[in-house]
Amino acid sequence: MKTMSSDLMKATAGIVESYVRNNPLGADDVPQLIQEVYASLSQLDPRLLESADEDTSELDAWAQDLAQGRRPSPISLKRPAPAVAVEESLSKDSITCLICGKVCKALKGHLTRTHKISVSDYRAMFDLPRDYPMVAPNYSAKRRQLAQDTGLGEKLRASRERLDELSE
Repeated sequence: MKTMSSDLMKATAGIVESYVRNNPLGADDVPQLIQEVYASLSQLDPRLLESADEDTSELDAWAQDLAQGRRPSPISLKRPAPAVAVEESLSKDSITCLICGKVCKALKGHLTRTHKISVSDYRAMFDLPRDYPMVAPNYSAKRRQLAQDTGLGEKLRASRERLDELSE
């Protein structure tokens, strides 16, 4: 087996780690996944990996500082460039992470798991308004309708009424 370059090993480890964290995979399948990811990455032009690292390095540094509780000083605060334009990050069916460009239905879980930052830190990072949505509108409407169809609000109201009657 030929020697793996350090950059390719790091990229492979990062991709495999993210995949295994979010997908069920048996321990016996991990070595095969590592080989396949490494083989795919080794066929890429190394300059592509370098430019991808450069493009996201500023955002990664911001996210890491926020995750460790360090806040950039407001005076020296240079806002990182988003991975996609803020105006393009929200569609009816999806919301795109401004840090890495991943398309999601709901962003909060992605931010906490992948970037280890809170929603308020994310909004501060890109100077987003407090009412900037973290869930795609159609997904939110679908979940709201599902809750209404199952009587979620009605059951809560009925329980509260029963508690009021018992306490009188």
